[in-house]
Amino acid sequence: MPANPSKLLNQRVSSHVLLLRTLIVAAGACAAPSAGANEATATEPAAAGALEEIVVTATRREENISRVPISVTAFSQDMLDQKGIKDFGDVARFTPGVAFDAGQTNQISIRGISSTGGSGTTGIYIDDVPIQVRNLGYNADDALLKLFDLDRVEILRGPQGTLFGAGSEGGAVRYITTQPSLTKSSVYAKAETSYTEGGSPSYEAGVAAGGPVIDGVFGVRVSAWYRRDGGWIDRVDPTTLAVVDKNANRDDTTVLRIAGLWQPNDALRITPSILYQNSRRNDVTIYWPEYSDPGNNRYVSANPEPRPEPDELYLPALNIQADLGSSVRLISTTAYFHRDETSGYDGTLYNLGFYQTLLLPQGFPAGVAAFPLLDGSGVHLPPGLQNYRSPASVTNRQSNLTQEFRLQSADPSARLQWTTGVFYSLDRQFSLEQVHDPMADAFFNQLLGMPIATYFGTALNANGSSYLPMGDAYFDQLVSYDRQLAGFGEANFNLTDTLKLTAGVRVSRTSYTIESLSGGPTNGGFRPGTQSSSETPVTPKAGIQWQATPNDMYYFTYAKGFRSGGGNASIPYDPTFKNPAVGCTQDFLNFGIPHAPATYKSDSVQSFELGAKNNIDNRVRLASSIYYIKWNNIQGNVVPPICQIQWTDNLGGAVSKGFDLQADFQLTSAFSIESAFGYTDARYTKNAYPSGTVLTGPNPPLPLVTSGDAVAGANGIGQGYSIPPYSATIGLEYKFHAFAHESFVRGDYEYLAGDKWLHPALDSRTASYDPTALSTPRQAFASLRAGTNVGDWSASLFVDNLTDAHPIVNYNHQNNTYDDNGALLASPAYRFVSYRPRTFGLTVTFRH
Repeated sequence: MPANPSKLLNQRVSSHVLLLRTLIVAAGACAAPSAGANEATATEPAAAGALEEIVVTATRREENISRVPISVTAFSQDMLDQKGIKDFGDVARFTPGVAFDAGQTNQISIRGISSTGGSGTTGIYIDDVPIQVRNLGYNADDALLKLFDLDRVEILRGPQGTLFGAGSEGGAVRYITTQPSLTKSSVYAKAETSYTEGGSPSYEAGVAAGGPVIDGVFGVRVSAWYRRDGGWIDRVDPTTLAVVDKNANRDDTTVLRIAGLWQPNDALRITPSILYQNSRRNDVTIYWPEYSDPGNNRYVSANPEPRPEPDELYLPALNIQADLGSSVRLISTTAYFHRDETSGYDGTLYNLGFYQTLLLPQGFPAGVAAFPLLDGSGVHLPPGLQNYRSPASVTNRQSNLTQEFRLQSADPSARLQWTTGVFYSLDRQFSLEQVHDPMADAFFNQLLGMPIATYFGTALNANGSSYLPMGDAYFDQLVSYDRQLAGFGEANFNLTDTLKLTAGVRVSRTSYTIESLSGGPTNGGFRPGTQSSSETPVTPKAGIQWQATPNDMYYFTYAKGFRSGGGNASIPYDPTFKNPAVGCTQDFLNFGIPHAPATYKSDSVQSFELGAKNNIDNRVRLASSIYYIKWNNIQGNVVPPICQIQWTDNLGGAVSKGFDLQADFQLTSAFSIESAFGYTDARYTKNAYPSGTVLTGPNPPLPLVTSGDAVAGANGIGQGYSIPPYSATIGLEYKFHAFAHESFVRGDYEYLAGDKWLHPALDSRTASYDPTALSTPRQAFASLRAGTNVGDWSASLFVDNLTDAHPIVNYNHQNNTYDDNGALLASPAYRFVSYRPRTFGLTVTFRH
């Protein structure tokens, strides 16, 4: 007899509430007798009815955000809880000038500077430790922390090349962890349960506690947090359409952290710590439109196989601060960051689209009856091959060792304040892309009467099989070594009481080595290779800051940023060009190049920013800036349309210009408004071709991008998520007393504009043009939250995605199969990414 759905739901909700109560009570029992917050707090207390002032370390020293001559947005832990922010996708919605590819790559674009080719364009830091990933091989995802027990999150817009080094071209994201205290004990706990329409429940629970073990000498802080994000997309069998996995896109995350602080005397502070995060996503958050009905919260994926994405990282670090007299401080940060992650793509769909493009209808012995294998209506495998599966995976590993020594002035009232230091890093990265195709011979024998090796002209292995011993039809193993040694310095000099000059420079020596081992019949056979490169980038900074009044500051900044160059794995082709079917030979002919480049150089940005920070009677706070950024030698991926074996190249230049504005209003002691607006115009300024392209002749090749094309999100070249030209966020909050308890109601609304300019995949003048590519529509997301405080406890009810919006925020598609005249033979198979459907929930927090 089928179970009663309502009864099951009530049982689940009851169990979540019981779990929530148990954990919160346990947290309260752990509270130490002395109350108070951590010694170092990110937010200064405000007078009743006034705006709060957050303290940041964007310049590597503590300053009020209104006095920092940088366009920066910061969120304390209280602010994150108040707005219901759980991860960086939520942070991006509240931050002007930031775009985030939550559904695909975790790529962060700041002020239009973003690309999956080469090194990362946005610096990502945990405290002072860089953790961003190089885009090695296919689809490397940045590591992002879940937001629990953080002192704050800072988003710095504009290049930060002087103090934060390589990879901070567009800006930097900094996760600042809560530090142990030597004088005060504190407990922070949070629990939440929620239900998504059409999906399964979600829940989380976490506890953080810390305080002195030996008063004034030794303290600790420990935190533990777990979250289950319930799924809302069902995966079905592509042939029978029977549900294989209900609510398949669920994931689980665990975060643990312990930190100690030892202060043997007033001049020395030693802080060891270790952070661990383990995320286990059961399947990807992507749905097939032909089987789904978003208006009724029915989302279905017909991916032939599941795509679990485990992601595990740990970060031990040691920070030492020593006061060398009354005016100089030495800071040493030693860290080792290790991460293991598996992502990838659906290999079965990739192979069906790839093989279908190669064979075309007239190539099938069975004729048109065997065509198409894949189109917009789904998968169509012929009898005998309906269980064909070819799972693909991309394994990424990071092992990053970093050491920084920093000397800086310690007197905040001194006329000259300075910071200088030395930074060293050795980053080892491993990437293994595999397409496991054990049925390849059966597939090709049935459709073409020959094994796959015969078709691709590769030799059989020692076992007489067409593919590699592990059953791979495609194999690409890459190991890279990034070494960097840099010296940097920045000084601020007060010309007068109101006028300050800033000057800084960083000189880096970078070297890079990549070792590749490729193989498989669809990857041009066995190929080892090694490439190396080295450079010495210089990134200066200069600025002027005018404190016109105690509440009005204006600044101008020139800054340069860069990201390191690198090398490519070998690309298969026939060097004689007599056999265009070998590897990427035909693509090289079409591009007009002799081969793919062995290495690519660093690229750089030059930024000019004019900004202001104003406070009117502590009731209106404005932070505004306009900017012009010139981006040269852009690192981008070239994806050949035939062989589809990508490489990284330096591809032209672009200009990004725009503005961002944050405006907060405390209209009354009870009613406040927070708002943020951003405008980004990031477009190429010249045609871009692969390196070595010959433009002479009667039929010169088309450029990959043309002047005026928009920089297209994560990919930069070709298909990618678009960077919204306009963004706006507004939050309204009203505070009141309910039964003598401080309470509030809050509503937030975020808007992102759709495409304003063509990006390369939509531009028919480019070699990247795809007539089946989609433009990005406008997006809007609304949330509502109401809660009350009872002593150390607070509870709030919330609704996320209040209007149950489901715009296409990203997509991918396969099976662009054309005939010799360019006519589309089969409609593409689209897969979409959208918001989580409307979600109702309850959050309870405890602070003591």
